[in-house]
Amino acid sequence: MNRLKDRVTIVTGAGQGIGAAIASEFSKEGAIIAPVDINQEPLEGFCRKLADTGSVTHPGVFDLTDTTAYTNFVDSVFQRFGQVDILVNNAAFCIYGDILNDRLTDWRRVIAVDLEAVYYGSKLVAPIMAKQGRGRIVSLSSVQAYATDGRAGAYCAAKGGIFSLTHSMAVELAPHGVLVNAIAPGCIHTPMSIIDGTDETKTEFFQTWYVKNRKIPLGRPGEPEEIARVAVFLASDDSSYMTGHTLVVDGGLSITF
Repeated sequence: MNRLKDRVTIVTGAGQGIGAAIASEFSKEGAIIAPVDINQEPLEGFCRKLADTGSVTHPGVFDLTDTTAYTNFVDSVFQRFGQVDILVNNAAFCIYGDILNDRLTDWRRVIAVDLEAVYYGSKLVAPIMAKQGRGRIVSLSSVQAYATDGRAGAYCAAKGGIFSLTHSMAVELAPHGVLVNAIAPGCIHTPMSIIDGTDETKTEFFQTWYVKNRKIPLGRPGEPEEIARVAVFLASDDSSYMTGHTLVVDGGLSITF
């Protein structure tokens, strides 16, 4: 407890899923949470839950591709608290379609949210953290940066981009005391598991191939809280000699044939 006491933390995509779990876990560790989501209702509901526990929040409802809104939000966080200690780049979405029938507009939208917003958010907080002489940037990549079953080219490219961008920023910001790392989740049971109205983790294929046949050696999908606890580690002093790394958290999925 209190590994993140009074550390001002921006978490994107915090209205549900992994983002909400990360923000909740950080709050338990004493962090001040500035959660961001494009959808107002789930974010407000999440903030009410945190308020019931006595946590301080500073929410923002906007599209991360709106650079003016993003800039204004970071400014408002800094003006209120006088510091920004942690940024968790979590927000992402996927539009499915293979290279034969996908659309350039969809490609650009996914890249804008899943990769460019990671760059821009990091760019906004980096000068603040550098001046402070401390900071943590934690970004959510994916095992789909390394392997895929197709149909998600833009998402895979964005998550692979996060892997490389993490390396670059880690080198650039190390002299300023800012550590930059990433997490690559595997199959995690979140709203993104629901594709065309079907929870893919409940399908016969998933249960047979990934669970019964142990394509995932641990024999189950992960839970958002299991990613959140890794994020706490990367954001805390426990990871003080670690930067530029992507931790794979996938139940063993990526090590099997």
